[in-house]
Amino acid sequence: MKILIANPGSTSFKCKCYESSDWSVVFEAALERIGEPESALSYRHADKEPVDVRRPVADVEQAIQLILEALQTHRSLDSLAAVGFKTVLAKGVNGCVQLDDSIIRAMQEYEPLAPLHTQIYLTAIRVFESLLPDTPRIGLFETTFHHNIPAPAFTYAIPQRYQDSLGLRKYGFHGASHWSIARYLESNYLENKQSYTAISCHLGGSSSICAIRNGESVDTSMGMSPQCGLPNAKRVGDLDSFALLYLMEKETLSPAAARELLASESGILGISGISGDFRDIQAAMARGSERARLTFDTFAYSVKRYIGEYLAVLNGADFIVFTAGLGQHSPALRRAALENMQNLGIELDEKLNAGTPKEGVISTPNSTVNVLVLPTHEELIVAQQTADFIQENA
Repeated sequence: MKILIANPGSTSFKCKCYESSDWSVVFEAALERIGEPESALSYRHADKEPVDVRRPVADVEQAIQLILEALQTHRSLDSLAAVGFKTVLAKGVNGCVQLDDSIIRAMQEYEPLAPLHTQIYLTAIRVFESLLPDTPRIGLFETTFHHNIPAPAFTYAIPQRYQDSLGLRKYGFHGASHWSIARYLESNYLENKQSYTAISCHLGGSSSICAIRNGESVDTSMGMSPQCGLPNAKRVGDLDSFALLYLMEKETLSPAAARELLASESGILGISGISGDFRDIQAAMARGSERARLTFDTFAYSVKRYIGEYLAVLNGADFIVFTAGLGQHSPALRRAALENMQNLGIELDEKLNAGTPKEGVISTPNSTVNVLVLPTHEELIVAQQTADFIQENA
């Protein structure tokens, strides 16, 4: 069974095609700079040389058409059992589901909570429906891994009627990534132990932290929307609700304007005034920028605070895992987030940390908490859940 996993972005489109018999990647593609005068497509079939194409690509529909043409150079589209999506959020929907009209309506209902992500996914789903009408479109919602967090962790202190009518509660996101980390730990680092606790730090342009006990999420930093928790590239992170109301009143901001401010002008970009990309922040720090230093320190402090919170929730941790682009590639951030935590059993090995391993332990032998850098395999989780759904509903 071949499963194509689609990963649409605002100016990019990536995908991987898995063979379910051994979960090997038989095709992968990435198209960057959609809408610019020259877009860049790179793709590769298993056992074939990679191909690079430069040409203008106007929109997501054209991007998907181009990638499907690349897939067809060695694979039949009829061989696809399904197209899987790492969908974000839908009212009253959880788990792995077929993306029919009722699910689309549920996604649209909660679109204001994750406007950019949901719009992009809705567009991509519609394009695949048009181009591959007979191929099932399956969504694994990012909230799935966090679905069973305990009530005290997901309950907001507002009247119960709003949780009942509108679904106002913590949902959590980056579920496929944190799920992937849990499975990877169980397969490679547990030495047949059945019980473990872990804190998974998915840090990048979009960041969240998850407390895991025995493979299940017990709490996570994002809430009903991906806007809270850690500061993200352009999204605000934690913010006092009355501070927002005060800002809206003083600046006469409409809800739409406030949403745009919090989702596109805040976060790392908002603090620094430079960029939402930590590569730019660290380059500015090297030039002596105080705002860049404040941005870095604020983010590192937020990571440390959530790690400390989840150490309390879990009563300690066997593992702290750093993953995703920033988590895997920034020794400085890992050092700042974990410094002065020796009394909590955390001791970073400076040499191992500075070596920026693709995978491995970066704590000292004396550390009672194993600190690791691990890759995340979100697409694989989506592919496996999609295959399970297809088989169960055959």
